[in-house]
Amino acid sequence: MRQTVLLVDDSVTQSFALKLALQRAGFRVLTAPDGRTALKMIAAEVPDLVVADVIMPMMDGYELCRQIKDNAPTANTPVILMSGLGETHDQYWRKHAGADLYVAKTADATKLVKAVEDLVSGNAPDPDGIT
Repeated sequence: MRQTVLLVDDSVTQSFALKLALQRAGFRVLTAPDGRTALKMIAAEVPDLVVADVIMPMMDGYELCRQIKDNAPTANTPVILMSGLGETHDQYWRKHAGADLYVAKTADATKLVKAVEDLVSGNAPDPDGIT
């Protein structure tokens, strides 16, 4: 059975490109345009992993991650936050939210796909690094 990744990103273009990359790697990919929609989807079906953009309207990726990690049924679900932000304080907020990994958003999805593969297989990449 293929593992399910929930991809949360308000950018239709970015979401489409990442979805294709993850599908090519063999994952079943569900998408949500924002954190509120993602939480509703998670309540119906807990994915194997969540990838969320940090900057989104209504609910940012940090808040989405906190709500996933603070909910007993989803607390162990790996969460990767991604953003074009790469400042030191972004790493602080990633840790504060409880995310498993922070990945810099780039046009090349290779690092994100590798991080997803590593996390779902239990081979966690360095959580302190921005990949």
